[in-house]
Parts: sequence; structure tokens; C-alpha cells
Amino acid sequence: MAKAVLQKNWYEIQAPDIFDVDIVTETPAEKESQVIGRTIKEGLNDLLESSDKYYADVTLRVTDVEGNKAFTEIDSMECSSQFVSRMIRSDTDRFDMVRDFETKDGKTVRVKVVGATLRKASNKAMKAVRREIEEVVEENASQQTYEEFMENIFMDNVQKEFRERAEKIYPFRELEIRKTELR
Repeated sequence: MAKAVLQKNWYEIQAPDIFDVDIVTETPAEKESQVIGRTIKEGLNDLLESSDKYYADVTLRVTDVEGNKAFTEIDSMECSSQFVSRMIRSDTDRFDMVRDFETKDGKTVRVKVVGATLRKASNKAMKAVRREIEEVVEENASQQTYEEFMENIFMDNVQKEFRERAEKIYPFRELEIRKTELR
């Protein structure tokens, strides 16, 4: 190893408690202050054994350092662009929704939803679906802390709820939270 790396301290990056793994990776730094703010991108399958979302990546941001352990919080979640492009086909409509929601603990989360209908849809139907999805996500976000809300997204609880309500209005082949960002 290079001499500069050998002189640095190694910090274990700890995943938040909702994940199955404790240590995500290690990172070198000269001082603790250099570790705070670093981000790590990991696949959701690597962090949660019970997840079947092979297409989702989670970004963790280091918020605190104690000794040689760096603690993180969830910064964002994003579906791969290949997953999104595969769901959209000809003779169907793409559904998009982007909106900020506030969680119970006062954090603002931008939620981006993407979907694909089974066939072409009217604007009226799409607006009704958008209202239903916004209502479901608003209810969940306002009643849960940020970490609980993200855990429910990872476990597909929020998506199941809005899929059921959207199906009553118009049939969708796929409806998924494409991205979340902590604002």
C-alpha cells in the first residue's frame, strides 16, 4: 500500500439499524472531520436480505464518528435507469410524479414515482391516480419518522398501498417509487 494510505486511520462505515448488515465498508482518513459527509452507494439487496429489489441502490451519508466507527443515515434511494426504461413500452403511457413530503420528525423527502399503464390512458385518469398516490404517500410520511418511512418503502409497503388504490382507477403494469432524496 502507498505510504500516505498507511499513515491514515481506517473508519468502519456503519449502516443504519433498519438494515441487516452492520458494517458496510471501511474508509481511510487523517481526521474524523474528513469522514463526516462522505457518501456510500450500496445495492439494497446487499443491505437487506429480505429485499427483492435488485434494481435499487441506497446512498448512505456519514453523519457522526465515534472512535473508528462512522455512523450513517439514508440519504437517498434510486432505481436503476435500466429498470425504468424496461418498464416503458409502446402503446402505453408513462406515469411520473415528483413531490416533497414532510415526515413526522420534520425531515423533507422528495419522492419520485414512475409507472407504466397497460394501454393509453386519459389525462383525467392520470390526474386521479396522481391524487391517490400523493394522498397515500402523504399519510405514510406524516405518520412516520424518516427512517420508518424509508424502511416501509424498502419493504414495499407504501408501494403496495398506492398500487391497490391506483388499480381501482386505471390498470398499471408497473408502479414504483423511482427515487427518494433527503432535502
